Order: sequence, then C-alpha cells, then structure tokens
Amino acid sequence: MNGYGFRHAARMELIKLGSVRSTWWLAGATVVSMAAAGAGVGLGYRSHTPTATAAQILDNSLSGAILAQLLLGALGVLAVTGEYGTGMIRSTFAAVPRRRTVLVAKVAVCGGAALAAGLAASFAGYLGGQLAIRGTAIPAAPLTDPEILRAVLLTGGYLAATALIGVGIGTVVRHSGAAIGTLFALMLVPTIVIGLFGENGIAVGRFVPLLMLLNSVAVTAPIPGLFAGWVSVLLMCGYAAVALLCGGVLLRRRDA
Repeated sequence: MNGYGFRHAARMELIKLGSVRSTWWLAGATVVSMAAAGAGVGLGYRSHTPTATAAQILDNSLSGAILAQLLLGALGVLAVTGEYGTGMIRSTFAAVPRRRTVLVAKVAVCGGAALAAGLAASFAGYLGGQLAIRGTAIPAAPLTDPEILRAVLLTGGYLAATALIGVGIGTVVRHSGAAIGTLFALMLVPTIVIGLFGENGIAVGRFVPLLMLLNSVAVTAPIPGLFAGWVSVLLMCGYAAVALLCGGVLLRRRDA
C-alpha cells in the first residue's frame, strides 16, 4: 500500500490544524492584537499636535504586526512540532509514507490559514486606526489609494511568510520550545545588532525581517535605501523556502 496522496494528506492536515486550540488562540490573538494596536494609535493621534497625516496613521496602525508576526510564526512551528510532541507524527508517516508530501501538505494548509489570518489582522489594524480618528481633523486613509491598499495587503503577505518560516524551523528543530525560541531570535535579534551600526547598517538591514516590516512593507513609502515592499515580501518568502528546504532534507534523513 502506497498510502494517501497529497489531497488526502492536505485534508488530514486541515483537520489537525483546525482541531488544535492553539491554532484558534494564535489566529484570534493575531487579529485582536493588530486591531488593538491600530485603535490605540488612532486614539493617541486624536489630540496630537500637529495634526497627523493619513500616511502616519496607516504606518503606525499596522505596527501591531510586530507581535502578529511572532504569533503566526509560532502557529507555523506548532503545526509541525505539536505532532512530534504527541507522537502523532508516526501515524502521519504511516498513512503518508512520502514525507515530502506531508511537508507540502502542511505548507499548503498552514500557509493558507496564515494568509487568511494575516490579511484579516492587517485589515483589522487598518480599520482600528481609521475608526479611532473619526470625527477629527485627521484625514482618512482610503483603501482606494493604491499605496494604502498595497501596505495593508503586503503586511498580510508578510505575516503569512513568517508562518511558513515557522513551519520550516519546526521541521528542522522538532521541539516546540526550542523552535519558537529560534524563530523569535531570528526575527528580533538581527534588528538589535544592525541598530548598533546606525545608518551604516542600512545596506544589511534591508535584509532583516523586522526592519523590512516596519520600514518597507507596512508603510506607504519605504525608507530610502531599503527594498520596495513587494520585494521585501518576496525576500521573506525566499527565507521561508530556505527553511522549508532544510526541513525537507532533514525530514527524509531522520527517524520520526
């Protein structure tokens, strides 16, 4: 018996992902955290002098993505390590002997769920900020503006890519705590190191996830010297591909 194929594997991954409480808690916390950050920014700007611009409101309303990226990254990690922790991974490989098929199914299901959650969170952050400034002189940031819509959509894509990086790291490390710790370190520590070099670190900083998020992706106009937002998101997808490739190689060579 050759076991199940991709369609069946994806269906199983969808059931497993949806039946775990952490999935819903992390996805919900992602949306709530960004909505709260957006609303907090809007409320803070209501009495700000001088009057904030639409770009300022949007850029700061999406700042909740700093926490959201860690939450969805953890979701990606747990989509893999949760099975190793319970021993269910053996049953998964027994049903689907082709381990690459299992990994691809996890990527498809987790990536799709993370993209939905990331976009929902991004729009929640945007709406939180816009609702909080209603009735003030602060200009609105309409989604009909291509630059506004681009920042919101790319932020959601960035968050989904972070979840896939988590899947890759989880496949490599296989232990929940260690994998989440590794993910957090990779997302945050390079920013601290680059900050020590000031403006001289921009050439390297444009490759650093958190700096890409705050200065290129979730803003209406990237800081000079950094990649365009869509390039930064593609670069994050490249990081995810590398992590998943390493995970796929180790997945074939190691015992369950």
